[in-house]
Amino acid sequence: MKNRQLAVITITSVAVLLTFSTIYSNFDELQAYAGVTLSSDNVAKSIQVRINPTGTNIENTFDSFSRIGFVQGESNFLLESVPSKDKKPFYLLVQKSLEAKNTFLKNKGMNISIDVFSGDGEIIETLKYNDCNVSEYFVHGVDSKGKIFFTEEDGTVEIREVTKFECTSFSLEIEITETDIDVLEKTIQLINTKSFEVEDGDSYFSAPPEEPNEGDLFFNSVSNKLQKYNNGTWVDISGVGGPPTPRR
Repeated sequence: MKNRQLAVITITSVAVLLTFSTIYSNFDELQAYAGVTLSSDNVAKSIQVRINPTGTNIENTFDSFSRIGFVQGESNFLLESVPSKDKKPFYLLVQKSLEAKNTFLKNKGMNISIDVFSGDGEIIETLKYNDCNVSEYFVHGVDSKGKIFFTEEDGTVEIREVTKFECTSFSLEIEITETDIDVLEKTIQLINTKSFEVEDGDSYFSAPPEEPNEGDLFFNSVSNKLQKYNNGTWVDISGVGGPPTPRR
């Protein structure tokens, strides 16, 4: 009896192992993706950092920062990059900010705008941080094989820098294009005329089936009611917002 139980356990264990092996060997086929696949021209590919010392009209622009990072706090963030000669004006601002922090002197701070560019060079959005001060700055080396290097040259060690900021406020700036304006105007026109059913095959709002069958259901997005096809006409069968969810 014991030998029989042992044989059953062994067969079950082998089956489980084979199942996991099959799953992991076909992992690529099991991956799920949300939404459509975006082209490289449509997604964020690079950033440009613009820094303006508070109370001045001076603005320095840098395109050699490699990464934006999260720091605890709604208006706090970090920038990571490889130290470079083009960022010397930035290092002067970092120096002043750290000196003020270490000596308890009042520092005017800086306003930082980060432009996020798509692959085709269009600005997707601009992250705006106001009245920022440097809370931490350090330089470190990266030599792990699993890391993605910021420079194209091959090497065993890459020197990087991290600058952490504390800011008083954060906002998002979106550049509206002519295409965006056209879409908005079309939407407003549809709302004003209540012409929600568009007959060009690309309905903006829901439209009922052209050849409904008796008893078909349809949610009318204009009246926000669920309807049923009864004796040749659509009849409301719910209040606004659809039928109540049944309780179990």
